[in-house]
Amino acid sequence: MDSELSVVLVIRLLFFNFLLLWELGNGAKVNNGTTNIKANGDNTTIGALTDAEARTLRLLFKSLQSKNTTQLPLSYPICSTNMDAEIRCSCDNTKNRSACWVTAINLASKMLDGFIHSSLSLFKNLRVLDLSSNFLTGSIPPSLTTLQSLRILNLADNNLDGTIPLNLSGLQSLRYLDLSRNKLTGPIPDSISVCQYLNIIILRLNFLNGTIPEALGTLSSLNILDLYSNSLSGHIPVDLGELSVLQFLNLDDNNLDGELPEELGNLVNLQHLYLTANKLTGRIPETFDKLIHLETFAVGGNYLSGQMPSYIGNWVNLTKLILIGNNFEGNLPAETFSLPKLQRLLVSDVSNPGISFPKREVIPESLIYLVLRNCEINGSIPEYIGKWPELSYLDLSFNNLSGGVPESFQKLNKLFLTSNELTKLPSWITKKPKPSSYPKADLSYNNFNVKCTTENCSGLAAVNILPTRSFIDNMKTEKCYRKHNSLFINCGGEELNVGKDHYHNDTSTSSFNLSPSDDWAYSFSGDYLWATGNAITLVRNSTCKDCTPETKIDNDFRLAPVSLMYYGLCLHKGKYIVTLHFSETLYSKGEDHSITGKRVFDVYIQGRLVKKDLNLKEIPELQNEVRKLKFPAKINEGSLEIKLFWAGKGSLYNPPGINGPLIEAISVTRGRKLLFLFIFQKTTSLGNRVDYNRLSFVSDVVVGVLLENGLDRRQKIAQWALSKAIKNRELAT
Repeated sequence: MDSELSVVLVIRLLFFNFLLLWELGNGAKVNNGTTNIKANGDNTTIGALTDAEARTLRLLFKSLQSKNTTQLPLSYPICSTNMDAEIRCSCDNTKNRSACWVTAINLASKMLDGFIHSSLSLFKNLRVLDLSSNFLTGSIPPSLTTLQSLRILNLADNNLDGTIPLNLSGLQSLRYLDLSRNKLTGPIPDSISVCQYLNIIILRLNFLNGTIPEALGTLSSLNILDLYSNSLSGHIPVDLGELSVLQFLNLDDNNLDGELPEELGNLVNLQHLYLTANKLTGRIPETFDKLIHLETFAVGGNYLSGQMPSYIGNWVNLTKLILIGNNFEGNLPAETFSLPKLQRLLVSDVSNPGISFPKREVIPESLIYLVLRNCEINGSIPEYIGKWPELSYLDLSFNNLSGGVPESFQKLNKLFLTSNELTKLPSWITKKPKPSSYPKADLSYNNFNVKCTTENCSGLAAVNILPTRSFIDNMKTEKCYRKHNSLFINCGGEELNVGKDHYHNDTSTSSFNLSPSDDWAYSFSGDYLWATGNAITLVRNSTCKDCTPETKIDNDFRLAPVSLMYYGLCLHKGKYIVTLHFSETLYSKGEDHSITGKRVFDVYIQGRLVKKDLNLKEIPELQNEVRKLKFPAKINEGSLEIKLFWAGKGSLYNPPGINGPLIEAISVTRGRKLLFLFIFQKTTSLGNRVDYNRLSFVSDVVVGVLLENGLDRRQKIAQWALSKAIKNRELAT
């Protein structure tokens, strides 16, 4: 999860800066003469703490632990004036007897599995409450919102549920709020506008819904707003454009729609802007040209359109530019490749006329990761790309590139050139002896003139050439020993029978596989953006012993990072129904927050786009049935082609980061046949009353066959003849 990790690191860096400034601003004045405090259960001696706070502290310790956990491990003295103390106290020695009170509770990562007791509100001087990275359950007590001295509230990384307390009016002093990685639901309260000193709000990885409150725009001190991976909907409030000191804004992986507000261009101090995996439309506003301090601009996985703005080339501080999975047109500004700090550039699915490489040789100083997929790039690949000093990952797949693979690409770590028109392989692939250093490469679906019949025919284990375009053409036209009227595949699972239908085994993890019966094949290509590709990210085969065949099909599935192709071979000529079985099995869990993820891809049948931007969670689901989609298909030459293609829409790095197509099963049938029986009296003379159009009956029964989803020529003739015979029979009687 490289991208999410980098986001977290940025947040922590900004937080530590804030914390340091806050501590310095408070003078960090403490009294080192505080009485030592010992924890001995109910007989605890709490030194000079007030009786009320002593009782509350004992109650807190008890509630934070379940009956099954050992005593809370705390250092001694338990209540100390040291700045790094777990329970920090302040004291007033102006009287004869020292009076102390609790000002900070720092119990992060203590394996606590109890709940937060409402009596915490009795710590009237509490300034810091950090219970993060534990296993606490239950809800957030509304009484916490009465802690008027509280500056830092960190309850992140627990199992808290319920809603955020609606009335936050008592938290006027709050600077830092982190409730991330819990199971919180409901809206973000409008009352958050009372917390005018807030610098940091982190609510990522919850299940919050409703709209983003306009009241957030009144928090003039806000530096960080992180709402990543929730279920927030509606438009992005224009009021956020009032946050003049905002440096970090993350709205990734929600259900936000509408256009990007022009007012966001007023955030001139913004350094990181994450808006991926929403439903945003329209163009990138011209006002964004003022965001010259941007280091991250991520808007992938949306429905943005229009030209990619030329001012992107002026964002000289940019390190990450993520435009993948939109509907942009035109070319990238040539200056983009020369941005001095740019490390990651991800663009896909650009048209009219598409992207072209810079005409003059450019040498990006920092570019490590480059994706220009499905961007209608034409011509040959410039040799200079392989000479870029830091480049290690290159994806130019699904374009119209011709010529050869540059020799300079040998130094890369990963290379994806699948689905182009390339004809020449580099010497580090063709010559012997084979090199010891070369990239993991997918060069499939090109025009290389190689006699390739196995996945590793290049002689390099990590270089995939098969299938070439000619291999696929030959496979489709290969003479069949036996043709079929149906095909059933249990994608990702073992062979099994469902009623009379026999589903083929599909558990191979090779990038291309031709079935042992030679009547179907599959191939996949691409790479996951953030997850590591391995067997578990390609197929999932359930192992339950008592499962019915139907349940097995529902639990088995095949995945692919970008493109997944299935070929039905040796099928009779005619019209068929292709039924695709789906179920969102991965983006479905609450415990890892993947349930908020969106899997969106396109479906092609026989090369024709039949379903664009298919969101698996939006497919209607009948009771006790998996999600199914049916498509008509016509087969003329004996082969069927099914293509599932991820065009970058939906979630990019929602846990577990496994985006791309997913399918459970495929069934291809000629449709339900309806039999009509017509019984006629056997005779050699039908009389003079009726003209049977010279129909000659040689049996008592004439059978007509009607195909539910379409008629070929012979069936249409039979239908016409039968209807004519019925009419004439009625006249004869």
